[in-house]
Amino acid sequence: MPKQLLVEKYRPSTVDEYIFQDSNQSKAINKMIADQSIPHLLLSGVQGTGKTTLAFILTKALNIDETDLMVVNASDENSVDVMRDKIKNFVTTFAMGDFKVVVMEEADYITPAGQGVLRRMMEEYADFARFIFTCNYEHRIIPAIKSRSQQFKFKSFDKDDIAERLVRILATEKTKFTLELVDKYVAVGYPDIRKIINTVEQNTVDGVLLPPTSESEAGDYKFVALELMEMDKWDELKATLCGTVPDEEWVDVFRFLYENLQKSPTFSNSHAKWEEGIVTIVKFMNDHISSPDPEMNAAALLISLKHLTQ
Repeated sequence: MPKQLLVEKYRPSTVDEYIFQDSNQSKAINKMIADQSIPHLLLSGVQGTGKTTLAFILTKALNIDETDLMVVNASDENSVDVMRDKIKNFVTTFAMGDFKVVVMEEADYITPAGQGVLRRMMEEYADFARFIFTCNYEHRIIPAIKSRSQQFKFKSFDKDDIAERLVRILATEKTKFTLELVDKYVAVGYPDIRKIINTVEQNTVDGVLLPPTSESEAGDYKFVALELMEMDKWDELKATLCGTVPDEEWVDVFRFLYENLQKSPTFSNSHAKWEEGIVTIVKFMNDHISSPDPEMNAAALLISLKHLTQ
């Protein structure tokens, strides 16, 4: 039997194990379980914060028969034909229980036309089917679906809480580690808890957590970038990032710089410079949207940050 992945082994499977974002969310979910019924739901927020986990906890707590559950990854299946054929055929067939449940993962990838078809299904088959949508970008969901769903917004967990959870997992697995290395893995993967756990498992060898190797997916530019920021080596940081980061990942890099700017000695020791650095990052992130050359725009950002350290 293959070894179970840590991210699955330590994924909460019951409502008691789940870490809710606030008391209102906890009360609402527990009431649904007590009533053994749910409305259409829209779970939105940053990746790796427990949206899909909560969806499956709910279906389990509601005792949804496996024949009454359909899970669709909308990043792969998002066309009008999928909505009209696959999903409609599912929700219109006889349910073993009180109703069927369709979990639409990454629903922000569904085309507007496809979302329009789903909106009509949500109305026509509300007595027989419930939809649970998960998405990272709520603004991509049409208003008609939002208005027909009860929405829960998921925000990033605190870094210290993530580090504490990671330490507990490593201790349970009897893995040797240093807190400094744990902090680096959290900084690089934040806010995606799933990615952090997967990266740590990938770089655990013979019961010891190691820094990522250059050959591993986890040994990407962010670990090198973090070390260079800690030494205020901004020219080397520019050389590392430019030519390495794909155009579609620069927004993620802007967020990474924002989250870790205080690791630079200069920005850590001067609150005024830190504030100026944050304003600079935001300015260039806005410029990124209209820039014909994302790498050139990012290079200008890193040069500007270097000048703030001088």
